[in-house]
Amino acid sequence: MAREVDSGFQAKILQVSFCIVFMLATFVAFRNMMFGSKMLAKMLFLGFSGAAVVIALDNRYWLLPVFLFGFYRTIPQLKFTGAELGSLILVAVFIARRAIHRDERIPGFWLLLLAALPFMFWMCLVWSMNPVGMNMFGSSRIGGRFYFKVILAFLTMFCLSFIRVGERECKWLGLTTAAGYIVYVLSVFVFGSTDELGLNGVLHYELIRVSFVAPLFLCRFTPPELLARLFPLLGFLVCFALSVYSGNRTAAARPALVGLLSPFFCRRDRMKTLLLAMLAAVVLCFVVAGHGRAWNLPYSVQRSLSFLPGKWDWRLQSYGFQDNFRKKLRFFAREHIAQRPWFGDGGFSLDYEEMAWTAANLDQEGINLHVLSRNWHNVWLGMAADFGIPLSVAWALFMAVLLLWGGNETKFLPPCSWQQTMYLYFYLLILVEFFNFFFNGGHSAKTAEQIFVWAGLMTAVRNGVRYRFGLAPRTFSA
Repeated sequence: MAREVDSGFQAKILQVSFCIVFMLATFVAFRNMMFGSKMLAKMLFLGFSGAAVVIALDNRYWLLPVFLFGFYRTIPQLKFTGAELGSLILVAVFIARRAIHRDERIPGFWLLLLAALPFMFWMCLVWSMNPVGMNMFGSSRIGGRFYFKVILAFLTMFCLSFIRVGERECKWLGLTTAAGYIVYVLSVFVFGSTDELGLNGVLHYELIRVSFVAPLFLCRFTPPELLARLFPLLGFLVCFALSVYSGNRTAAARPALVGLLSPFFCRRDRMKTLLLAMLAAVVLCFVVAGHGRAWNLPYSVQRSLSFLPGKWDWRLQSYGFQDNFRKKLRFFAREHIAQRPWFGDGGFSLDYEEMAWTAANLDQEGINLHVLSRNWHNVWLGMAADFGIPLSVAWALFMAVLLLWGGNETKFLPPCSWQQTMYLYFYLLILVEFFNFFFNGGHSAKTAEQIFVWAGLMTAVRNGVRYRFGLAPRTFSA
């Protein structure tokens, strides 16, 4: 019979060994980038720091990867994004801990893993047909890196499906998730380099990450409850304002949609939320109607609201308002599908004809299509163009299982708990992202990477709820 097993001295020894091996492997793998003792000192410092954090967290070692999941840029010298590095650490530590407790039975959740297998099989099949894409550490959009991201995210979901996150851990999960996004944005603004557009350029766009923090307040409190709490309300308003200021329409809509949906899943304050939504819509119409007459909104705010009719900046006519480049990308995607309906193009970049169109229309379109080559702005068309129609069908199967199972599990969540908060947070982010599949996104690797990780974290919280109410055996939590 399975029994509860605590992490002891043996576990700590293995963790230390793992961290040292991981540090040395990192040093060897990237030794070509080691130019002088200063670089070596930095790598050793980071390695020992990571080892210390993992050892200190013990059973909660997964908090470090969760923190890193918020970092979307490549870490200098490592050529990994924070999200990729977090997944690597999670998978490696999980395997190491399981090696210690290999005699213990850990019930996993296999439904989502089995539902994802057709997707993974077809993607790997297409990869094997395009060996030229084996450059593992090349571009994040093409080559082996394209597939590496998806496989790593799938392994992360696999590991998380065997982890149990309890009520107290869910609170730390929420705080760590928010901290990861906030620290990432601050680091970009402090250490990043600006372009000629200043805040309207690259750094300004990084405020999109704050839109993943605002929904956390709305999953913890319904909108009516949030109005009665001063500090959570101020935190939400700041995050929401920065999301709108980012200039990204999806970022502005994400907190709004989560705020509308969360009361229906947590089963409280539904009518009050609808009334507040109507009031917010009236305020929004007033703000838009007054723009250009009584006041002038910042350019980035105009871009966030440009889906509404208004007297917007002339630049929006060519960039982001008429969406000409999105239409053109979808046109290219349909052409790719018509030419290669079964296996797509293997996730490679635009061909010469398409790049010629880009060069000819760059001025009037205001965007470089080659940079957005794997972001087709429609997930279903994008996956079919990259890997063939069967992959889109397989992804639709996985999303159907995820959304139906996820929605059914909400009725077992303890009301007003942190477990309910975090489960709804990840589930509603996935649901909002699903709506966005038809209008935006379309980068096959990025889409699957994000959804797999969120689904895994949902599963970990679900395992904790089942354990809390005696619906799962009392076994060791990895």
